[in-house]
Amino acid sequence: MGRTSAALAIEPGAPLLVRRLPEGAQQAEGLIPLIRDLMAGAGIDFASLDRIAVSTGPGGFSGIRTGVAAARGIGLAAGVPVVGATSFQIMAAAFEKDGPVPEAYGIAAPAGLSAVFCQILAPGRTGLTEILALPHSEAGAFFEGRARVIAGPAAGPLSEAGYVSVPVRGAGIAPDAETLAGLAPELDPRRDLPSPYYVRPADARPQTGHLIPRKDD
Repeated sequence: MGRTSAALAIEPGAPLLVRRLPEGAQQAEGLIPLIRDLMAGAGIDFASLDRIAVSTGPGGFSGIRTGVAAARGIGLAAGVPVVGATSFQIMAAAFEKDGPVPEAYGIAAPAGLSAVFCQILAPGRTGLTEILALPHSEAGAFFEGRARVIAGPAAGPLSEAGYVSVPVRGAGIAPDAETLAGLAPELDPRRDLPSPYYVRPADARPQTGHLIPRKDD
């Protein structure tokens, strides 16, 4: 869901410094070098930061874990507070910045091959529903009559496949560090914790009944 990115706000009102991994690059291998290069290019050490913000999901399990672990580790080593925002808070901020905001709008994001994460929000990024993981076939009933428009990386595919008839606006919106950097000053370290937000359990399941023989069996 979106490209791996890092952003640095040096002072209020100043342009952000933003770095993004190339499309398709592996986050686990590229995130720390990306952050290192961003900080080195700015000539700033981690201990001088006021806070570190990270997207907590929902999204890909490995991506969430990698991002949260990196933010927590850097924050612990540098003695800097770490805050978290959901990927839906970040996308909602981008949506609301991009044009007029209806009284209720939906965001849809991929949740695997046959499901989508869905939420309906009001102006001010106020959640009118929880974030849910729904089959594609149930997304229409979730949004119809409740959201005036839908946005997010799964909005276009849902509409094109005929699952929803709600107008799409902001189909290119995705969680991004540039947007998160703008949200960071509003986040409270006591409330907005850097804890993974998974919505649903992992797709992988441990084997039961020794379906695959163990090495020491």
